[in-house]
Amino acid sequence: MQKIKRLTVQFAVLFAFWLILSGKLEVKYLVFGVASAALVTFVTQDLLEPDETQRKKKPLRVASLLKTVWRLSCYFMWLVNEIIKSNLQVAYIVLHPKLPIEPGLLRFRTRLQSRFGHILLANSITLTPGTITVDLTEGTYLVHALVPQAAGSLLEAKMQNKLEMIFGEPEEPQPEIRWVRDDGSLL
Repeated sequence: MQKIKRLTVQFAVLFAFWLILSGKLEVKYLVFGVASAALVTFVTQDLLEPDETQRKKKPLRVASLLKTVWRLSCYFMWLVNEIIKSNLQVAYIVLHPKLPIEPGLLRFRTRLQSRFGHILLANSITLTPGTITVDLTEGTYLVHALVPQAAGSLLEAKMQNKLEMIFGEPEEPQPEIRWVRDDGSLL
C-alpha cells in the first residue's frame, strides 16, 4: 500500500511538473504528459524506493515527502550556483595564456546510505565543470578534476553534507581524500 501511495504521489508531481513546463492544456499534450510521467514513474520506481534500513526508520508520509522536495529544490539552487562558479573558473583556465591546469584523480568515500543520494552526488560532481565522476563503487568515488580547486566542495564535504541533510542522514566530517597518480597508485 505504501508503494502505491509513493508511486501515485511521484506520478502526480511529475505530471504537474509537465503541465507547468508545457503550459498547454490541449488533449495531445495532456496525453504526452500522462505517458511521460507514467514512463518515468515506472522506470524509476526502484531507484526512488527507500532501502530496507530507511524504510524501518520512518514511514513515508506526504509531509516528509514535501520536506524532501523542498530540500532538493534548495540543493538544486545551490548546485546551479556551484555550476556557474565552476564555469567561470574553467573559462578562466581555458582563456589563460599559460593554460594552468593540474589534472588529477581523487578518491574519497562517503557515508551516504541511499542509492538515490549516491547517484545524485555522482551526477552533481559530473555536472559541475572541471570535475567528472569516473567510478562509484560501494560508496567510494573516483573523480577527475581539471585543477585541485575544482574539487573544493568535495574536499570540504559541502556537497556530501547537503545531500545527507536531504535524506535525513548525519553530517560527515571532511572525507579523507587521496589524490591518485597517473598509474592508479595513491599519492
